[in-house]
Amino acid sequence: MSVIFGVRKPVGQIIPRQEILQLATGTERYAPDGTFVYALGRIGMGFQPLHTTGRSRLESQPTVDSYDNVVVFDGRLDNHNDLAHSLNIDDKGVSDSSLVLAAFAHWGENCFSQLVGDWALALWSGTGRVLYLARDHAGTRTLFLQNANGTLRWSTYLETFFTEAIRQPIDEEFAAAFLSSLPIRELTPYQGIWAVPPAHYLVVQNDKITKKPHWQWMAEGDIRYKSDAQYEEHFLTLFRQSVARRAGPDTPILAELSGGMDSTSIVCMSDHIRRSAAPSAELVDTISFYDDSEPSWDEKPYFSTTEAKRGKVGIHVETSFTDITFVPPDSSLGPGLHIWPGLDNRSLEQERKIQQYTGHRDYRVILSGIGGDELLGGVPAPAPELADYLISANLGQLLRRSTEWCIASRTPLLHALYETVVFAAGLYWPSIVNGRVMPSWIKPRLRRICLDIERRDVARDRRFGARPSVVSNGRTWWSIMETLPHLVPGVLARPEYRFPYLDRDLVDFLFRIPREQLVRPGRRRSLMRRALREIVPIEVLERRRKGYIARGPLVAIQNARDTIQTLLAHPLAAEYGLIDPVELRPSVDLITSGKEMKQWPILLKAIAFELWLRANTGNLALGQTGLTQVHARVSSGQTRSAQVGPRD
Repeated sequence: MSVIFGVRKPVGQIIPRQEILQLATGTERYAPDGTFVYALGRIGMGFQPLHTTGRSRLESQPTVDSYDNVVVFDGRLDNHNDLAHSLNIDDKGVSDSSLVLAAFAHWGENCFSQLVGDWALALWSGTGRVLYLARDHAGTRTLFLQNANGTLRWSTYLETFFTEAIRQPIDEEFAAAFLSSLPIRELTPYQGIWAVPPAHYLVVQNDKITKKPHWQWMAEGDIRYKSDAQYEEHFLTLFRQSVARRAGPDTPILAELSGGMDSTSIVCMSDHIRRSAAPSAELVDTISFYDDSEPSWDEKPYFSTTEAKRGKVGIHVETSFTDITFVPPDSSLGPGLHIWPGLDNRSLEQERKIQQYTGHRDYRVILSGIGGDELLGGVPAPAPELADYLISANLGQLLRRSTEWCIASRTPLLHALYETVVFAAGLYWPSIVNGRVMPSWIKPRLRRICLDIERRDVARDRRFGARPSVVSNGRTWWSIMETLPHLVPGVLARPEYRFPYLDRDLVDFLFRIPREQLVRPGRRRSLMRRALREIVPIEVLERRRKGYIARGPLVAIQNARDTIQTLLAHPLAAEYGLIDPVELRPSVDLITSGKEMKQWPILLKAIAFELWLRANTGNLALGQTGLTQVHARVSSGQTRSAQVGPRD
């Protein structure tokens, strides 16, 4: 993806062009197509393009209109034809950024809800003297901001904020969420730097920052058809459109191809689209990962079947979770290497291996199947459907459908009804995080922060009056947002990820159709399987649910027992007052010896955070013990941040 960045100075100050150029140095290696800046008065903006579509080459940013509005735009507008028509503009030859400015001039800040596609932007209103920062409905691009002493900076990448040798204090709220495996949401590891939330825009006016949604993740209104065939046809049309939007022939594309239904369906639909246009069309390249040592992850037979059907063999990369080293990588690559917790020697070597396989094609785009499992009924759970009947007092339908589900799953009817009641109650009155489910080594101060995080999530998700399936869909949406790969940035390259299952038109459809279309008793992925039966190989379409990969991490932890115990014997995280080493050590012994099987994911989080702390010791600010700075980040949905320093 392209890089957008900029600065808004306090009233009365002027930003020199050189300051904008200095910000560009942190990200220039990720944007090989140049650096372009704009500076006027107290506003400065920068654009470093990574061209991934034919339309992106129309851009000449930062873009300024006759009203002195300025925008930097990273992304792709899928509805540019409709926008141009609504705005009475000839779409031929007009860039997406120019359309955004025209939309803003016509609709004001309501324009953000009109932008369909994958995008992030910063827009300065010349007349209103207001800055807008926005991300698309799915957060397919990152966008971070920092407000320090009235000077506001923003950027696609965190590296922009480290172009000066300033030591950054750790954000204690991020530490609490990361170590407890809670959602990260808009947090970053650094105090005072946070992300614009997906599906929202920020309004920055004077010293006030207001957060507003521009897309609703709890869909209103139902789609009801008379037959299954109508649902299948509608889904097939939208899925085809979604893939076509993201798999065009104007740039080298690498599609992830596992043995599962999600990625296979994307690849096969792309082939179907291209061959329909020209039988001899070049098909997208694929990359497949496999691990012969993992008994629950036998992918090779399935992606090989797909390759045989399409007549094209992709790149095969052998990988194993047992290769985790628990050792930080060599820092010789310079700034940006340790920008986010989670990198070790193994992950860096994996990036190098992939570059060796793919470097000759300069792939700038990766197609990912993330979201398909969650949105299309990958888990055969009846609770959302049954809870709808319960809340609407449709007892006859509740008993009938509960019985059908119980017969398919061989579950007692009373148990199913009880689970339905518990599920429905949990949506409207969810329990706060129980301290027993958090790792015992988390400090009490962090436990309190975790409770605050959970309360905010409860307040956001609670929607009295909405059906249980609607609330459940909303929660599912935000859980998907936590899994997107571009949120954990790579080191050697930053490709543009595209997610066909997260297409806004497709998601709006899936969230509004009856739940029983997606999953039925004894039949997960019902709609997907019915609609794609002529496109996806039957071996993949009818494959049983893929097993969860558990053996590799457990083996890696046990093999590296001595390394882990040495690493966590005197953890730096304890010096920062984040964890209790007395509580941590016995837990490490139990997990690394294989006696405790449930908490290994939490232990991996602690290891990742410790490696990150050690790699950044010279770059993180060391404040006084217990020093806490609480501040309101935005006027809607306020959060807290704390500066953390090691103990004396």
